[in-house]
Amino acid sequence: MSDLHCPCCGAELDLATAFAAETDRKALQRLVATSVPLGARVLQYISLHQPPKQRLTAAKKIKLLLQLLPDLERRAITHRGRDWQAPLPAWAAAIDQMLTSRDAGKLDLPLKGHGYLYAVIASSADRIEAQAEQQREQERFDAARARAHSSDQATQAGQLLQAPAPAQPQLPRPASTPGTSPAVRRMKEEIARKKGLQP
Repeated sequence: MSDLHCPCCGAELDLATAFAAETDRKALQRLVATSVPLGARVLQYISLHQPPKQRLTAAKKIKLLLQLLPDLERRAITHRGRDWQAPLPAWAAAIDQMLTSRDAGKLDLPLKGHGYLYAVIASSADRIEAQAEQQREQERFDAARARAHSSDQATQAGQLLQAPAPAQPQLPRPASTPGTSPAVRRMKEEIARKKGLQP
């Protein structure tokens, strides 16, 4: 297909350039759609690939950006043979860490790819996973201890219900007096006296 010409000024329009510009525009649109604040960080990260005393071309920037966008959009990365969850805050923290290392002169520049960034993200994700697993283990331990405590209380209550009632103390019986009671003796004496008075 031949190149097109502007009907007004007659300037030629290179179709390859037009398609490349459209690809660049779509890549930037995807980055903005992912997260505008993160987009600024990502562009700062892309600048870490710039060789000293050289300019990083727009085509190189777009190429690096297009390599990142699928993982940014799916919020995950693949590193050392496994997938890691990578929410946007994890990307931001990793990029900030790298920019801080650059400012401290501790980062070997220019970067040759995204391996270092992915290693930082994976390390952070691994630490978060370990903390989450430790929290789950603590919760399981606490739940098991609570169940055991509840079971012990039920057993103690059952033992109390099943235990025989304590023997009631036996009160001493009053000592019995031999013979009849004084009242009965008096009655008998009164009857005998009355009988003796009778002719």
